[in-house]
Amino acid sequence: SSGINAEWPLRPGTRCQEEDEIMDSDEEEELREAEPLDDGSPLDDGEPIEHEPVQEEAEDFVIKPSPDAKVFYAFPKHADETMFPGGKVVKALIGFQNNGDSNFIVDNIEGGFRYPMDYNYVIQNFTSFRYGREVAPGVTQTFLYMFVPSEQLAGGSRTFSLVMSLNYRGEDGTLYTDSPFNETVSVHEVDEGFDTEIFFMYVLLAALFALLLFGAQYLLSSAFGGRKGGRKPIETGTSGGIDYDYIPKDHLTTKKEKSTDCDSALIPLL
Repeated sequence: SSGINAEWPLRPGTRCQEEDEIMDSDEEEELREAEPLDDGSPLDDGEPIEHEPVQEEAEDFVIKPSPDAKVFYAFPKHADETMFPGGKVVKALIGFQNNGDSNFIVDNIEGGFRYPMDYNYVIQNFTSFRYGREVAPGVTQTFLYMFVPSEQLAGGSRTFSLVMSLNYRGEDGTLYTDSPFNETVSVHEVDEGFDTEIFFMYVLLAALFALLLFGAQYLLSSAFGGRKGGRKPIETGTSGGIDYDYIPKDHLTTKKEKSTDCDSALIPLL
């Protein structure tokens, strides 16, 4: 056994694994020592990945006015269209003019107060008036619309967007809408010359004052009137129509004689 180099049998695959480990370590050192390539050429990011086409979302359905119709408005009793009274009926005239070749049907008119900074924020909704009126080509139709601003919105420097919308449709069923009025307005308090509440309050105060006077007078009369002695009632006989039948005649004769004597005694004194 001496002088002979005996090699131990190796397990299969052990040498290959050692060579791979050596090569991997050499490649890592080269990558670390290598400098980045900067030759001015554009970087190739590879081919774009083809994805399935994404279906675009359908746009929101928006109802627009018809080009063949024209709307307008008027406030007959309000010269200032930027201020409206709180708690009072406001009347507006909405005109609809058909400039097309087919009929239009005016369905309704609606309105409300909206927040000026956010149109979707509704502050007060007004009653919707339904008409169902057919307007022929070349015809102008006027509609009356009424609303009542809330008294709680009156006062202060707050402003609101007053929007009135007229909804109509064509003969083919196409829906249209148009806003003849969409402006910023304010609501003011109504200063009435005669207030029924104040009137009834004054009437109540006057009644209470009269009741107090009557009570004071009654107390004073009962307090001071009780100290004075009451007068004796004076009896008075009846005059005329006396029945003397039940009086004895002797008494009547004596009374007459006494009265005659008294009269004769008084004559000399005179």
